[in-house]
Amino acid sequence: MKTILKITAIVIAVILLIGIVQYIIGFNLGDMLGRFFGGTRLSNVRVNVGQELIIPKFEIVSLEIFYPKTMSVIEADRMEWWRLNIGTVFIFVEYDSYIKLGIRNPELIKVERIENSLYVDESSIIIEILDLKLDNYKFIRTFTSNPLVISNVSPDIIFQAQGEHRNVLERRMMESGQANFESAKRNFMDNYRNMCNAMGLDVIWR
Repeated sequence: MKTILKITAIVIAVILLIGIVQYIIGFNLGDMLGRFFGGTRLSNVRVNVGQELIIPKFEIVSLEIFYPKTMSVIEADRMEWWRLNIGTVFIFVEYDSYIKLGIRNPELIKVERIENSLYVDESSIIIEILDLKLDNYKFIRTFTSNPLVISNVSPDIIFQAQGEHRNVLERRMMESGQANFESAKRNFMDNYRNMCNAMGLDVIWR
């Protein structure tokens, strides 16, 4: 019985030691064993490009918004109890955000011309988010909730986080970005009036 307890204690001590070493020097025993015994690894990537589908579009961009160097924290939970890899990995990243506001379908704007005057229905000018993208992702640093947690995470976690970052930015823009939508509408109205005036036409909003 004492022998079993000693062996159990030694195994636990070795696991704890491996966890501490992995945390301090970034050494990953699982990756090393995977390379030694075969495992799964990427050997090649082949991309087959299908026939392109071209769709003509005409959109009016009246406002572009740029958020440089946005800081975000990605949390990834680890639950590998068989090697005591239980805890949370905190990944700090930085990225740029771009938003384009404008009119997706200008044909829906109601315009009536009487001689040299254009009567434009202002309520038919609908501003939408035409494009929203995140770019220049930059890894800053990784923290873990305890020394036993392996800090590396699957790239899928990063891709999922990018999608969530985009969703959060879009929700914030829709909920609290009304001033930006109003600015985009005013920019369009001013540009539209200047363009029409250059052609000798007066614009009357109604």
